[in-house]
Parts: sequence; structure tokens; C-alpha cells
Amino acid sequence: MASKSKVDAWVILQLSVLFCLSSCFIESQQQQESDRVINLLPGQPSSDTNISHFSGYITVNEDHGRALFYWFFEAQTLPSKKPLLLWLNGGPGCSSVGYGAAIELGPLRVNQNGDGLDFNNFSWNKEANLLFVESPVGVGFSYTNTSTDLTQLNDEFV
Repeated sequence: MASKSKVDAWVILQLSVLFCLSSCFIESQQQQESDRVINLLPGQPSSDTNISHFSGYITVNEDHGRALFYWFFEAQTLPSKKPLLLWLNGGPGCSSVGYGAAIELGPLRVNQNGDGLDFNNFSWNKEANLLFVESPVGVGFSYTNTSTDLTQLNDEFV
């Protein structure tokens, strides 16, 4: 069992990351960097439904070259008035984008044949802004430039 100080440090770290990521997405759509805007994905069906989504990397440790990948979907209506839902699938070994966004609750799903996308009629972005984060580094599209990170992930990893 982890000591109380390690658990407290882990909770503080998680809350700090949540705060940093949340503050990144509070900005209005006009303030988003154009290179993070996704206009259309390959295989995405055309529709009158407007899906505003953004993706990119958040550097979490510059010295070790650690960055987390995120994919953000605005709520379909009144995004500035809707809550932000942070989705972490529980890595390592489970991708928030590959499972949470693409299979469970995101607005787009990989179709049955695996050769395109379909709209998810039950997407949670009908009621909330969705933020999927690939965590920890080494999961999904998140990366590290420190190779030992991939073999030494444990409670002390920051």
C-alpha cells in the first residue's frame, strides 16, 4: 500500500494537471491555435452536425521530453455554458483516445468494417465538453524522449 504522502502527492499532481488542461480549453474558439483545429478526419461522414474538435500535445516535463496527447470536443450546443468532462481510461495499457473517444462516448466511432467513421448518437458531447488525455506518457500518442520512462513507470514517476 502506498504511503499517505505518496497518495497525497499523486492527488496533487492529478489536480494540477487537470487545472492546467482545463485552463487551456476555457478560451474561446477564436483564441485556439489554427494548427490544433481539426476540420475533417479521413472517413468522417458529412453532416449538418457541427463537431468542433482540437488535438495536440501538452508538454508536462520539458527536461525529459514528456508530452501528453489530448483530443478535445466542444459540446454540440452552448459549449461555453457546458461543463468540461476529463476522460482518462486508466493507462498504461488503455488508450483514452482509442477506447474512450473512438468506442465509448466520443462523437465519432470507427465503423464496423474499420474503414471509416460513424456518428455516435449517444455521444456525451451533446451535454458536455469532452477532453480525452492519453496518460501516462508512452500510452497512445503521448510520448517521452527518456527511454527509461517506458520501463520504470511507478508511483514515484512524475
